[in-house]
Amino acid sequence: MFRQEAKWVGDLLKNIDTIRKPVIANIGSSTALFREALQPHIHEHIFKPLQQKGYPIYHVDVKEDNGVDMVADITQPTFATQHTNAFDIVICTNMLEHVEDINAVVQNLYTACRNNGYLLITVPYKYKKHLDPIDNMFRPTPEEITALFKPGQVQQIAAQIITITERSYYKKKRSHYPLWGYREIAGYYLGIRFKVSGVLLQVKK
Repeated sequence: MFRQEAKWVGDLLKNIDTIRKPVIANIGSSTALFREALQPHIHEHIFKPLQQKGYPIYHVDVKEDNGVDMVADITQPTFATQHTNAFDIVICTNMLEHVEDINAVVQNLYTACRNNGYLLITVPYKYKKHLDPIDNMFRPTPEEITALFKPGQVQQIAAQIITITERSYYKKKRSHYPLWGYREIAGYYLGIRFKVSGVLLQVKK
């Protein structure tokens, strides 16, 4: 996750008003090492402020590891049956491009979220192919993310295409061809930047 993306997510979550203390799920969370050390801006901007408010947070991933609170597979039908209406806020960042059946995952996210709860989703919009373990090359606009849900299931509260302007994300790559390894850096200075689509949706049931 990019730093600007994490800040955008964190700022939205700070402003969500709920009647009760919300139960939060971070789907595809990866490990505590990833969130707090390798990409510490994830913890700093998103989860630390929520923890300081005393909100219960469940980091959900398919692999058991340190910092994973719940081992579950969002791509499987059993996820919906086991976690129906379980969460007030469901966070799913940079994951829909790594699944085979996007619609199945989207419906599982919807099922796991309570009525009038919130779904916060980000997906790369302009970004290179990156395998984890697959990349289906889903590169939607915010409106295309919202359109994945059935009519009446969600109301779009916020939408943004986040342009990544931080220079450190554009790096030289190894290449057998002269200058080809500098394409990301050249693109940066030509105004060709990575972009991420994000939406905050309120669930209606």
